[in-house]
Amino acid sequence: MEIEIFTLSDFAQDNNSKLTIVGTFDSIQSKQFPTTHPACAIACRLRFSAKESGSHDFKLRLIDDKSKEMIQPIEGNINIPAPQNGQFSSINIVVNFNQLKFEKSGRYSFELYIDGDWKSGLPLFLNQAG
Repeated sequence: MEIEIFTLSDFAQDNNSKLTIVGTFDSIQSKQFPTTHPACAIACRLRFSAKESGSHDFKLRLIDDKSKEMIQPIEGNINIPAPQNGQFSSINIVVNFNQLKFEKSGRYSFELYIDGDWKSGLPLFLNQAG
């Protein structure tokens, strides 16, 4: 399995296997904490080889700098079809978030797990605006 795209954005959508991503970012500025971010999305495109066809579990976590979960992990199952091109199959995962609350400034991370194994981390920095 290869990760083609794993990003945080203002908006993401899967349209018949075409991934639309608008406004990627890795930091949020706030004048005060706690703060609430109104809306964002995680966009992920994964590529699986022919031998990886079948069912796979995924989990997405949002954690703080002490590995405390900020939200309930997003979990699901993806079924990877045998590739039509004989080489690989791609799948998009889009998770939309509304009203994410952050208690303090600092580093947070989105973590992606496939079949229970950590595959990638995506940092998000919450900064105190002057």
